[in-house]
Amino acid sequence: MNALSGVLSFVRFRKLPTNMKQSREFETADSRAHHVKTLAQALSQKIALDEKELIILLSLLEDAKTSNAELAERLGLSDGNAAAYHIKRLKTRAVLTRHTIQIDWRKVGFPADFIILAESDEKAALLALERHLVLLQDYYEKHFGNVLLLPTSSGYVLLRDISYCYGDKTMLVIAGSATSDLDIAFFRENYITRASEGIRTTLMTTRYRSVDNFVIQSGVLDTLCAIFEATGASEEEISRIRELLRPTIK
Repeated sequence: MNALSGVLSFVRFRKLPTNMKQSREFETADSRAHHVKTLAQALSQKIALDEKELIILLSLLEDAKTSNAELAERLGLSDGNAAAYHIKRLKTRAVLTRHTIQIDWRKVGFPADFIILAESDEKAALLALERHLVLLQDYYEKHFGNVLLLPTSSGYVLLRDISYCYGDKTMLVIAGSATSDLDIAFFRENYITRASEGIRTTLMTTRYRSVDNFVIQSGVLDTLCAIFEATGASEEEISRIRELLRPTIK
């Protein structure tokens, strides 16, 4: 356990600042629905979905178990069947591709989260690594399924994302969870570095995620707010944040 992990564990049991606790208490279902509608109204002016469709997507992103009846109430529709019609349209257009769950993998034996950046001065080396990973995924999917759980010398690595990125640099970004730090090291060496000569890797372990799968993690945020005393933000800081969020606030 590193120093910050110890602080996080300690602060979880601290008494949070009064105004923070009150803000959570007043976070009712009605207020969350209002927030969703506000975001949907702002987004509908910029992207090719109408307000009703955006309300559905944002509601399901926050909680995939939101019922059709709840969605209908947020949409101002007569019943759940009307909401189901809009969901079917989103699925037909392949906008909504699947309903899923969010798992805390740390609690089931994968406590080590990581990100690996893989890059090279030689384009051919990076292409060789991409090819290796594509072949690995293709073989794995055909024989084992589509959740990439890779064996190591003493455990497993579960891959969350493999992204092929370009911009200021061209690189592969690989994120996942492992049964131990040793398993991350094994994965880095045997699945990535040895796959192609000339590959440089940067390994980072994840301390915490305040946003995960597009959703703010309230529990983590409460802890971080207590650490950084964000509830005591100055008027200047709040003004700066409001300026950034002005398009949504309007």
